[in-house]
Amino acid sequence: MRIVIVGNGPAAASAVEAIRQVDRDSHVIVLSDEDYPTYAPNCMENVIRGDISQEALFYKGGYAFYEKHRVDFRPKKEVVSIDNKRKVVIVKGGEELPYDKCLLAAGAYSFIPPIPGNQLGGVTTAKNLDDAKRIRNWITSGKVKKAVIVGAGPIGVEDAETLLHMGIEVHVVEFFDRVLPRMLDKFMADRYMNVLEREGIKFYLNHQVVAIHGEDGWVEAVEIMHRESDKSKFIKTDMVILSTGVRPRTHLVQDTDIKLHIDESKGRLIGGVLVNEYQQTSDPDVYAAGDICSGKDAWGNHRWIALFPTAQQGGAIAGYNMVGLKIENPGLVDYNAVKTRWVTAGSGGTFEDAEDAFTAEYENYLIKVFLKGGRVCGYQFVGIPRELRSNTRNAFLQNIQAQDFLRKVLNERGLGLEASGVLFHHFVRFRERVLSKEALKAIKMGMLRALANPKYEIPIFHV
Repeated sequence: MRIVIVGNGPAAASAVEAIRQVDRDSHVIVLSDEDYPTYAPNCMENVIRGDISQEALFYKGGYAFYEKHRVDFRPKKEVVSIDNKRKVVIVKGGEELPYDKCLLAAGAYSFIPPIPGNQLGGVTTAKNLDDAKRIRNWITSGKVKKAVIVGAGPIGVEDAETLLHMGIEVHVVEFFDRVLPRMLDKFMADRYMNVLEREGIKFYLNHQVVAIHGEDGWVEAVEIMHRESDKSKFIKTDMVILSTGVRPRTHLVQDTDIKLHIDESKGRLIGGVLVNEYQQTSDPDVYAAGDICSGKDAWGNHRWIALFPTAQQGGAIAGYNMVGLKIENPGLVDYNAVKTRWVTAGSGGTFEDAEDAFTAEYENYLIKVFLKGGRVCGYQFVGIPRELRSNTRNAFLQNIQAQDFLRKVLNERGLGLEASGVLFHHFVRFRERVLSKEALKAIKMGMLRALANPKYEIPIFHV
């Protein structure tokens, strides 16, 4: 059998591993539009700082991964479409590759809003490895002293903190009334943002970018305007990072009959390629996983979830099923947390249509649980800073210029990524039940581990 995988991210890598657990003989081709082996897409701020090893970045082992799993890896092959009637994948330039089974794992692309001046030098996105290397080169060359980040989603706030650590003056422009608008409500978001503001990041909420200005081909200022005003103001800058969201690469199937995630009542696209519990599209020989597709989450909702864990999970399910197994996806995971040192935040599930909510505050963290029909439908958390010993083995902290930051802020940290995963798994386990008094008490007492595994009655924080 000939399997063609379009894309080379976490979904593709997990699919390869699953395939080879079952099938050692099929010809597996992986096509990537980049020139790198699989890398960790959630570590781009580490690349900008320069504090990640090659082993951690290329977390599957680099090119050895393809040799180990007998994969025909073809970098710098941009797929422009598929023809599922003829069962071929079409590469830029006209090359056609036939398949028996195809996995669409091409991910999502950075959305670049039509802002005048977005083509100037010094304006970039920050999604992939080339973006991160470009930003680091501009900073280390001394070209950048001030930066404007457009968008205060997870990538935007992580990059803002990273640049501040590197001695850059940072301004963040957000169209909505809060940071992390898809992760936190207004109350929780303000708690999170206040800590970053005290450390020196300047936020402009309810503002939009009107234009990007520059001379001699390089950016010099960003023109912004409050949503309720007709007067603009200017922020001087040497670099602009457009962190305005991503879109699934649904153009790969635009000339096919493969179904997309559409809001039928409004007739508009609201997600990616639609898949069932086996990661199959409406064409049984075409599968999809990762940021390119929409599937059912752990609460039973059809959603587009562009996250690392979702990609890994969906890729593995697709891989098993492409080689003959019949394994259902138990529900896409959607917990997410931002990796900021001074204060962290995270969320899982949904909260937009919640009927009730309660907040539990204990020591240095704040947790908000959302209920619908008396059952948990989502959660949010914000970790307020506390002192921890810094890891002096971190390459970034070896830098002499980082010592002032080390003394001032790097010993402080909020609730971490671990807590997000623990909370998520607790709420998935209990999503069919009314939240008990015991569970409420455990949350308030910081016994988050106990909620995920009752055998370990150990709080995350020392009390």
